[in-house]
Amino acid sequence: MLRIYRSLGIGVVLMLLIVTPVAAQTSTSIQLQIDSPEMIVNGTPRPIDEHGSTPVIIDGRTLVPLRPVMEAIGGTVLWDADLRLLTIRDYLGENEIILKINSYDSVVNARTGPQLDVAPALINDVTMAPILFITSHLGFEIEWDDDTRTITITREIIN
Repeated sequence: MLRIYRSLGIGVVLMLLIVTPVAAQTSTSIQLQIDSPEMIVNGTPRPIDEHGSTPVIIDGRTLVPLRPVMEAIGGTVLWDADLRLLTIRDYLGENEIILKINSYDSVVNARTGPQLDVAPALINDVTMAPILFITSHLGFEIEWDDDTRTITITREIIN
């Protein structure tokens, strides 16, 4: 009888291990270098865009071509040309930032957000935005390597 209960107990434990979901963690990483028209996404180099756009430093802040960078990390960018507004959403659609070209104002998750140090701008018809502000409000990690003038943006996903 003890042997039957022991076998049943082992069977129940094995079933729980099989059907219990386990959180899987993955990440996306993007590297951008100042004045380089290439970005590295998960170890694979590719052009930032078809215009040859490059990250730039303006007033001590790094601005990047917004749409290709956000799309590479899984976010979205909506553009309202009439109002010159950018709506930026994270990959889950849980966080949203609204910025206006040449404006220091921000809206973060439907509330008035902090003032930007540098306003988003159109440079050669490409929307450039301050990446530190955006990544910090969308929950991405960002690192700066001063020696190589390289930005690394990482998005962790837990499923």
